[in-house]
Amino acid sequence: MNRRISSIIGSSFVLLLLYFGLTESYKNSMLSNMDIFAQEENKSPVVKNSKMLEFSGVNYADVVNSDEIHLNGFTVSVWFNTTMNVTSGNNAFLLNKGGFGSDRAGFNINYGIWLNNREQVGGGFETAGGDDNYITSQAPYADGVWHNAILTFDEKLHLLKLYLDGVEAATNSTNPGITPDNTGKQPVRLGANSLEEKGKINGNYTGQLDDIQVWNYAFTKEQVADLFAKESKLARQ
Repeated sequence: MNRRISSIIGSSFVLLLLYFGLTESYKNSMLSNMDIFAQEENKSPVVKNSKMLEFSGVNYADVVNSDEIHLNGFTVSVWFNTTMNVTSGNNAFLLNKGGFGSDRAGFNINYGIWLNNREQVGGGFETAGGDDNYITSQAPYADGVWHNAILTFDEKLHLLKLYLDGVEAATNSTNPGITPDNTGKQPVRLGANSLEEKGKINGNYTGQLDDIQVWNYAFTKEQVADLFAKESKLARQ
């Protein structure tokens, strides 16, 4: 699948790195055929990657930290294909900023989508105090078929929603004034936990990801349906 990869972040240049390694040893390697540019058009994604990425359960990809990816309201969209059996008690991250593993301000998840140990799709955020605001699909999705997960949070309406393949799968009303912890310096990480514990990476994902996008506002259900209809027609190999 020869598609151009674009990483966008407001008016700042963004660096997307792919990390490879064995066990606990990781080294940096730039993605080939990378196109990095800045864009200021209103309502554009703050992160966009249109190249299919393969994750082995060891490698992961980062969008380096920048003010433009610290979000209050958001829409996160990612296509995924996996047959992964997630280890009991763990989560496998498709995309996240901030990560799991701490309740300290600046070390909580700003936004993220993951698979739980039943291979259900989960998503959400944590507050600066470490309070969890998560939602989860009823069905598992590790079936070897391409699926689209979209997570939205409208901070004005206090609504967190999860869509699977264009259809609302879960919703949660948060208390007024609740906002994500967007103060952390962690990257947006694809395929693993954004928060490293004592230098170790966990929450690794095995499978493929494609058409990854993050916006700094919440989509309506009509916008979600339109995006799914458009992207579902794209070839994925």
